[in-house]
Amino acid sequence: MIKRLVHSLSPLTQISALSRISARPQISVLAISLCVTFLGVSSVMSTAYANNHEKSPEATQVKEKLLMDTDITNKWYKVPNKHIVTLETHYGDVVIALNPALAPHHVKRFRKLIKSDFYQQQYFYRVVDGFVAQGGSNESHEPSPETGNLKAEFITPLSSSAVVIEENDMFAPATGFLNGFPVGIDSTRNEMWALHCPGTVAFARNSEKDTASTEFYIVIGQAPRHLDRNMSVIGRVLEGMEVLQQLPRGPIENSGVIEVPSDKSQIRNSYAGNKDTSGKQYYIQLPSHPEYQKRMKTGQTLDNSFFHDKIYSPRPIDVCYYQTKTSSTPCN
Repeated sequence: MIKRLVHSLSPLTQISALSRISARPQISVLAISLCVTFLGVSSVMSTAYANNHEKSPEATQVKEKLLMDTDITNKWYKVPNKHIVTLETHYGDVVIALNPALAPHHVKRFRKLIKSDFYQQQYFYRVVDGFVAQGGSNESHEPSPETGNLKAEFITPLSSSAVVIEENDMFAPATGFLNGFPVGIDSTRNEMWALHCPGTVAFARNSEKDTASTEFYIVIGQAPRHLDRNMSVIGRVLEGMEVLQQLPRGPIENSGVIEVPSDKSQIRNSYAGNKDTSGKQYYIQLPSHPEYQKRMKTGQTLDNSFFHDKIYSPRPIDVCYYQTKTSSTPCN
């Protein structure tokens, strides 16, 4: 049975677009046209979605997915070193935790490309402010069996390890976490999927669903949740969001593509595992952690002297805003 912590509606949405950018002229580009955020405002969309997705009973039997073989306590998820990759840039390192439970073949491909130095000296060639930083070869590499298209991994069978934080979310029957990774949950369909929260790492693709191969992107702005269940998500950033925010932006009229990237856009090197040879260990907070429970309760009740208008309390919890924390120090 999946765990439930909180139940209510979510008020957040964002509108924008994403595609894999190709240097080949015959591949069309979907441009970023508009990003609009609705915070705390009832909308026709959210009301209609909520009416069509009443609170559903828990599935009596939950199909199990082989989860990551790691240490999990009731407070922190210890990320295995084999599920960590590091990207070295002009501004510093970006450390990523991979989640093979959600997109195993894409995770395997990403790790293989990292180990073969595929991304070394490549670029973040498409950076859209408030949206994503997209990297890779921009299709300039020679096609090979190692870089062929992958079958989409948008959704996966629901795991009993998933924890529900919010029900009747605008984009999902429920949202929560799987080992600290934000997920959407549909117990009636026995499905879960990764959410596009800030720091989410996923494979880019063309319009056809089974076209992801080598290009990837990282969400650097507000959560583009309309992409949920439509992209193959491989992980989340543990360290280095401030590094990504410093990357040069591309012109919006060119879909954020930088025609001639400089060394400031370059992926200088990439590492499978932790670049730090001192044995640095990474952790992701679990929603059962008392500190997270306190944050969540405060977010619902606005129990703080700073807030004066609490008429709509208890407030819904947006799991992308209230993500679980990451740490590289021994955790309590």
